[in-house]
Amino acid sequence: MLTMTSLPFDQATPEGAAIADLFSRIKDIEEGTGDWNGGDVVDLLSQWFAELDLDVDGGADQVRHPQPGM
Repeated sequence: MLTMTSLPFDQATPEGAAIADLFSRIKDIEEGTGDWNGGDVVDLLSQWFAELDLDVDGGADQVRHPQPGM
């Protein structure tokens, strides 16, 4: 099991903090059996993406960066 000191990302960075926040929010909606309700997860992800100014109805080109030489 990973500990906070052995996570593969740095929670002190904005990106790492966002990953930790998303995981925490999903765990908050987790059911008593440890299951994740798919509809609740989709709603949470849609809200999280919107908070990051991503249009969930838009295309993936919002986040894709051209590769060198393309």
